[in-house]
Amino acid sequence: MMENILGFPVSTVYGKPVQKVAFYKHMEMNSKMKQHFVDDVAEMNWLYKLAPSTLNVSDGKRVHEIVVFVVRLKVKDCPLDVFTFIDKMMPRYILFVLEYEGEYRLLLNYKEAADAEGATFRISRSFVSEWTSCGDSEGLEALHLTIEGNDMDAVYEHFAGAISGFGTHSHAHTQRIIELQALISTKARHDESLQKKIRAEKQFNKQMELNGEARKIKREIAELKKEMEEQQGGS
Repeated sequence: MMENILGFPVSTVYGKPVQKVAFYKHMEMNSKMKQHFVDDVAEMNWLYKLAPSTLNVSDGKRVHEIVVFVVRLKVKDCPLDVFTFIDKMMPRYILFVLEYEGEYRLLLNYKEAADAEGATFRISRSFVSEWTSCGDSEGLEALHLTIEGNDMDAVYEHFAGAISGFGTHSHAHTQRIIELQALISTKARHDESLQKKIRAEKQFNKQMELNGEARKIKREIAELKKEMEEQQGGS
């Protein structure tokens, strides 16, 4: 049996190797993606199966099973797009544990079903933790990942909240923070564009008008950031 590196209940340990060739054959990978998969990934193992049958939790409305893959890498900077692609193509909720020479990080592509049948998924955001070394005093416990919640939806949302750093426990709060971050980023780019226009503008009246618009954008960003702080840690 493979090592229970995350310390999850023994009942969840699946411990099966995953042949890389299975991804080449059954997924439409472009040549660049396939090359990264061949050159950068040493091996994959299906370490945990989290489900009502393996945990003392109820089934979820959205999430019925979470698969945990441990991926040993040949290179530390393997593009995360490789795993995003795999995740999009698999009708499952997946947590990746990436390992490179004794260092580990967690990757969760936060997703939801894109159709009523749950055959395809849409990824809202990819959450990834910092690399942590097994040689550290805390070891893999530094990843701070535990199984919490009364149903599979809650277990998945807890993973997302922990890995993202949001501290959220519900889909609504996590999704809202993702939306707020996108809005803040858009408005910040608008503000940056306005500042360039202000510096280039020669007419005083036009400068004043642009400065007023920039102040308005800054107030909106501050309000969005305040809401985001309120959402963090939300249930």
